[in-house]
Amino acid sequence: MLKRCLCGLGLLVAGLSPAYAEEAMTARQILKLTPGTFQAVVKGKYQLTVTLGRDGTAVGTAQGLVDKGRWTVRGDQLCIVLPAWTRGRVECSAVVAENGWYHGRSVSFRKL
Repeated sequence: MLKRCLCGLGLLVAGLSPAYAEEAMTARQILKLTPGTFQAVVKGKYQLTVTLGRDGTAVGTAQGLVDKGRWTVRGDQLCIVLPAWTRGRVECSAVVAENGWYHGRSVSFRKL
């Protein structure tokens, strides 16, 4: 069940939720977040930790599960692939900042 929900980890990525219609971050603002480790909440239920390295590496951990992949910024969108959790797809999304949290389509995350 957790693995299936983490596929919604297209997460940081796959478009903005109408609930967060504020202005999206620029590529420069997104890049300033890295390197960093983030607490993420997927679909309002599932918590995980995601570490984004300056070199483009991405590591997700949740309940003893680990997935290693890559991240990049394309245009003004954060793109990530964690092979097991995004089913091998690169998922891209605009990111909106609000009160110390960042929001994508099905995830909210904050820097630890």
